[in-house]
Amino acid sequence: MVKTMDAERIYKKAIEKYGALMQTIVAIEEMAELQKELSKALRNQENKDHLIEEVADVEIMLAQVKLIYDISEDYVDAHKRFKLRRLAHGLMEG
Repeated sequence: MVKTMDAERIYKKAIEKYGALMQTIVAIEEMAELQKELSKALRNQENKDHLIEEVADVEIMLAQVKLIYDISEDYVDAHKRFKLRRLAHGLMEG
């Protein structure tokens, strides 16, 4: 597996080579492909390998989106913690 620092270097090179606009478009396309695979799964046409591939693609593109828009992992983690606490609270209520 690629180390975190190596992955970040690869993401930065991809953004540099293809441009922030194109990588943002690719991120949108990859999310749509994941959406399509999830929709197929709901219709009992799941292909787990395709689903795994699309999850990986989305995670790679999300890492690039964070770099493009200068979104820190700490900031995202803080929002995740807030939303998880809210979810946990909602689960306890009902």
